[in-house]
Order: sequence, then structure tokens, then C-alpha cells
Amino acid sequence: MAETLEEYKRLFREATVSDQVKLFQLHIAIYIVVNAIWIALNAMGTIKTIPGWAMYYPIVGWGLLVVVHYWFYVRGAENLCKLREREIESRLG
Repeated sequence: MAETLEEYKRLFREATVSDQVKLFQLHIAIYIVVNAIWIALNAMGTIKTIPGWAMYYPIVGWGLLVVVHYWFYVRGAENLCKLREREIESRLG
């Protein structure tokens, strides 16, 4: 059990970062599976995209969102926790 408030905060931040990494891994897995199916359907001719290179729009767009997810919620998870802590502490006054 956490002995001090600072120890509790540290453990909470570590748990939050760990959770965000797991969610990011799930996001990557879903991205890969869905886009593999998308590419396969396009390759088989089941879905027609005009022009042909337009089939890459969702892959690139979603890929950019995956990067944003990593940048702010995995890489910046500890900073988000600290920001929330400061906000709550300022409310408690």
C-alpha cells in the first residue's frame, strides 16, 4: 500500500501509462486487421474506388490518428496525469 501521497501519485501514473500502452496496442491490432481486410477487398475487386489510389485515404488518415494516439496518450500519459493532478489540487485549494 502506498505510504505517502507522492508514492500514490507515482504508482497511479505508472498504472495509467501501462493502461494507455495496452489500449494503443489494441488500437494498432485493430488498425492492422481492418486495413488488411480493406486492402484485400480492394485487391479482389469487391470494392471499387475511383481513382484507384483513393483506397489509401482511410489507411493514411487512420494511420495519422494512430500517431496522434501514441503521441498524446502513450508518450504524454504521465504529463496528462500531472496536469490532472494540478487541476484537482487547485480546486482543493
